[in-house]
Amino acid sequence: MRIAGWIQAGILVLSSVDAVHAQSVKLTPDEQNTIAVFRQASRGVVYIVARTTVKSPLDQHANDTVETSTGTGFVIDREGRVLTAYHIIENRDVITATAGTRQVPAHVVGTAPQLDIALLQVDVPKDELFPVLLGSSQDLEVGQKVMAIGNPAGLDKSLTVGVVSAVKRSLDGAAMELQDSFIQTDAAINPGNSGGPLLNSTGQVIGINDAILKNTQNMGFAIPIDLAKTVLPDLIEMGHPYRPMLGFTGSEVTSTTAELFGLPVKHGFLVEEVLPGSPAQAAGLRAGSRMVTISDKPYVLGGDIIVAVNGEPFTSAAQLAQTLLRSRPGQELRLSVYRQGRTLDVELPLEKMQMQF
Repeated sequence: MRIAGWIQAGILVLSSVDAVHAQSVKLTPDEQNTIAVFRQASRGVVYIVARTTVKSPLDQHANDTVETSTGTGFVIDREGRVLTAYHIIENRDVITATAGTRQVPAHVVGTAPQLDIALLQVDVPKDELFPVLLGSSQDLEVGQKVMAIGNPAGLDKSLTVGVVSAVKRSLDGAAMELQDSFIQTDAAINPGNSGGPLLNSTGQVIGINDAILKNTQNMGFAIPIDLAKTVLPDLIEMGHPYRPMLGFTGSEVTSTTAELFGLPVKHGFLVEEVLPGSPAQAAGLRAGSRMVTISDKPYVLGGDIIVAVNGEPFTSAAQLAQTLLRSRPGQELRLSVYRQGRTLDVELPLEKMQMQF
């Protein structure tokens, strides 16, 4: 391979011909796409610092300790609303956001702790706000290109590129609403990236970067943007998602428990308790009456088994939780239940009273 030019003071100096050739080398279409998405979306990415002052409970004369969390957020509208991860601001008293060259206070508009989502507000002139477009996470394909922008280790607006590694992942310790929901990506996500956007090749947000697994490499996880879009109106209006009280509890039926107890269906939700005066009782949902304990876990048998929710076959308890996230006050939840050898529908009205997480 020929290297044209000469060495001067230890530096390779290209000849004028070679310099012209080097400048004429074009970026690939994929590189051009990455650069274009970053230039557009990064303007709406903000750096978040959240602090709280902790006083010593034992020594009043001891110096106060300042606990700090850092992360990322992104502007979603011209009102200055910013989406981020809840765990960044949890138990923090003072929040600041750096948008462009401005560092300004950020105020909490609403939170959904079980979804690890928080909505903040910054007071910045509208002409200095550059909202990032919200896309859809519904039809993601494994292998499609994604980009993450964040502030790992405080390094402002760092870009990493990768692909969707998997969809509908679950993480230990995550809330029911997030089970079978996470987007897995190999785009590097590090501490400080949390709350930042995961973007597709059109520059739309498809997820909120949220978690990494310890002792692993190239395994990051993002909250699907469709979940965030579902609760955004409630966060703006009420400060929390709508979550109606149904008034029943129970256990998920798996093929293992179905075989163990001789249940007539292999998948569903076993209704074990119905609260008096609840919507579930008013709808006629029936609880069991025979208790059996296996490995210190009690099961109450003999009640209704929910086999479908709003016409969709029951797959997991997470399905019911996610259905409620999409529900609105005054609607009805249609449950198909197996009862005494037959399947029937139970219509359960959702309360107009809005409940917090």
